[in-house]
Amino acid sequence: MHFRWLASLLLAVLLFSLGCGPAVQAARGTPGSFEFGYGAQINLDGPQVEQALQLAGTLRLDWLTADLSWAALMPDPTTTPNFSILDQVMKAASQNQIAVMLSITQPPTWAMTDQGPNPNLTAVLIQMLTARYPDILQAIELFPGANTPAGWGTAPNPAAYWNFYTTVLSRLQENGIALNLIAGGLEVLPLNTGGSINEVDYLRGLYQAGAINLPIVSIRYAEMTGKPSDATLTTETRMLRRYEAVRQVMVENNQGNSLLWITRLSLPDGTINSGEVIYKEVNQQSAWLSQAAGQLRAQLFIGMAVMADLNATNPSQSAHKTANLLSGGGHTFSKVFREIIQQNDPGVVGTPPGRVKNDAFNKLRP
Repeated sequence: MHFRWLASLLLAVLLFSLGCGPAVQAARGTPGSFEFGYGAQINLDGPQVEQALQLAGTLRLDWLTADLSWAALMPDPTTTPNFSILDQVMKAASQNQIAVMLSITQPPTWAMTDQGPNPNLTAVLIQMLTARYPDILQAIELFPGANTPAGWGTAPNPAAYWNFYTTVLSRLQENGIALNLIAGGLEVLPLNTGGSINEVDYLRGLYQAGAINLPIVSIRYAEMTGKPSDATLTTETRMLRRYEAVRQVMVENNQGNSLLWITRLSLPDGTINSGEVIYKEVNQQSAWLSQAAGQLRAQLFIGMAVMADLNATNPSQSAHKTANLLSGGGHTFSKVFREIIQQNDPGVVGTPPGRVKNDAFNKLRP
């Protein structure tokens, strides 16, 4: 049954590919672009998708990102995928000239092996997506949270992930697909990680397995404490500057030319430190995010950061649960974020976000 499904998808890919446009240009934050990219997340299953897309256009984002649940899209290999919401998102992104990154999450059981998601089936899924959305889909994040059982679908294993990554990359190259494959989505974890592997050790494991050609590594902050400028502690790593420890591992392994992306950013909310309940107040949230935006942009090795959610993950989600939730554009940070994005592109009137510029942008050091 899997082989019949695979053959059908390959045929669909071929048919879609007949209408593909020219090769994609490098978007901001990708290798060779020399520019920083600001992004925001849209939740495909959440409420107010249309309003979120309108907000994305108003903000003039460089990147629009979304988590794409493979299990929900194709619960079994005979299911015809429902692309209606994703089509809507891609159309709006194309109209506003915003580059899109999809994060493939939640591998279905039929696409799993003992070592993790099946790389050949994953490659076919990506081929189908790139053929359906040529040019505007510029990056795929492969199973964020790969250092956790929830993200990888089984026990995390850096060597298995590297084998998976190289197989997917090889299949795409064989079919002439040029796409930014984002590795890891490594979740920044507390010290007691249970069945997970902390992000620094996992990255070391990737390099030990031979991952010396990862152009972009991504990390995610599901929980956060401290101010953006606070140094991480020996007893607490869930702080923004944890990216420094991740970067150090990259440098130690002679991967200084690789980029780091921040593909999920949360804010302190009092969960880790009860004194941080002040961040339930929107002006405090906006101040924290504004400082973080400038700090991340100043790091020459960070190419892109997803700063906020444009809509909730479900109708009952509150702004306190996801403090950087811009739902409806009413959050104080919405206006500030638009100004930050505009300042990131001074004097380039009419040049769309997400696209390569003729002049190189030099990031400021702190």
